[in-house]
Amino acid sequence: MGYEMKPFKLNMQFLSLSLLAFAMVGTWIGTAISGLLVSKQNLEKNYLIENQYYAQKLAITTDALFSNMFKSLTMESHDKEYLSIDSKTIYKELKHTLDSTTFFNSILFINQTGHIVASAPDMSVMGKQLNTIGVKEALNQKAPLISKPYVGVTGNLILLISVPVFDDNGTYKGFLAGTIHLQEKNSLKRVLGQHPKHQNDSYVYVVDSAGNIIYHPDEKRINTNAIENKAVQQALKGENGNQEVMNTRGIPMLAGYAFSASNWGIISQTPKKSVMEPTLEMAKQVSLTAIPFMIFVFLLSIIMLKKIIKPVRDLAVYAQKISENNSVPVPRIPAWYFELKELKRTILLTVDFYQKQLQYAENESNLDPLTGYYNRRSLEKTLEYLEMYSIILFDIDRFKKVNDQYGHQMGDEVLKYIAKMVKEETRKKDLCFRIGGEEFLIVLPETNIKIAQTIAERIRIKAETTPSPTGYCVTVSIGIGNLPKTANNFSDLFNLTDQALYKAKQEGRNKIVIANNE
Repeated sequence: MGYEMKPFKLNMQFLSLSLLAFAMVGTWIGTAISGLLVSKQNLEKNYLIENQYYAQKLAITTDALFSNMFKSLTMESHDKEYLSIDSKTIYKELKHTLDSTTFFNSILFINQTGHIVASAPDMSVMGKQLNTIGVKEALNQKAPLISKPYVGVTGNLILLISVPVFDDNGTYKGFLAGTIHLQEKNSLKRVLGQHPKHQNDSYVYVVDSAGNIIYHPDEKRINTNAIENKAVQQALKGENGNQEVMNTRGIPMLAGYAFSASNWGIISQTPKKSVMEPTLEMAKQVSLTAIPFMIFVFLLSIIMLKKIIKPVRDLAVYAQKISENNSVPVPRIPAWYFELKELKRTILLTVDFYQKQLQYAENESNLDPLTGYYNRRSLEKTLEYLEMYSIILFDIDRFKKVNDQYGHQMGDEVLKYIAKMVKEETRKKDLCFRIGGEEFLIVLPETNIKIAQTIAERIRIKAETTPSPTGYCVTVSIGIGNLPKTANNFSDLFNLTDQALYKAKQEGRNKIVIANNE
């Protein structure tokens, strides 16, 4: 035994509550998403600004560090010990200078020929001649300078900070230099390694004027080149700023950059993904605050909706029962419910009105009462479902003469005779309409002009050869058209076919003329 499911019905209360829930959830989701986006944008902007500020601060700090290094070496270079040829005396002075500062990993005095006179803390290199980049730069320039990073005789990656040494006569004696071993603990790391935001994976790195990394928290990156990085390029142009960049590992970074007086670029950056964690945390906190309030509003809305919707439902049930001709008491509508009271009054007036109109509507028909043909009112509905068809438009020749000579009653008999005869000469699928008076229209679905002409000719011959109720034959004039061949819409098709009918009458009546769109 089959089981038939009842159709699912919606009511206003369910729809209203659903709409309310959708609106509240949608508003919450929209607010959360927009909040996330705005928060993310603000945090990214803040990180960019903070990183720029921090890079600039480190640039100033680094410049101050090297300025102090130069001051320390310059003061030391004025000591008379460096004019001595006694390596041990010079060593003691170097050792004292190295122990009294935290600037350098080692300190040495190199004479004008490039030989190491003395060095501390390692004395084993004394007497060696150096041809390293830093030494050559210092000997050539005879001025305070910071060298480019290079690999020293000990195999360390070194920065050489040097100042020239002159005697009282201004004769160049060599230079006093401090070294920073970039791959070991050094003063540069102590300054640059204090980045306060390591918890969100932020870090700082420094490049020299060629883009080579001289400081990086990952020591493996030291002495690699980062000139392809856009932030590095901007910094080495002498600019301070911030921008989003892609690092060498393809990770989006929020970078701030600054240029130092040492011709270095300092980059402080934060992974872009680090922004999401505080953003999501903020969204979580907002949601925890908003959800209880939303639940309260939703429950309050349910109570209010029930008070609003119950009278509407009562009125709907009343309207349903009335439409089923059931006797049902008129529902009571609260006095404060102006809209529903007016709707109730309108329903009662409408019920009364439609009861009076029912008889008239029942008497209205789609059929012409005289001929049994469809009337003009039903024509448009019929044509809605047809895409290709032909029409035969005809009327009875000199029909007025029939009415004048035999009377209107006989005229009606002639109309009924023509209607019956046409039905006999057309097909079951053809649709016949009385357009008005003695004018008729036949719609032939899925029929071309040639077939329509054949049917029209049968009608014309049958009319002229068969006696009508007057005892004499009557003739018809006919126009034929086709959609879409004659026209693209019924209005144009009817007008062109009507013109063809008029032409048939002008050319002597009892004739068929095919409409054209020329």
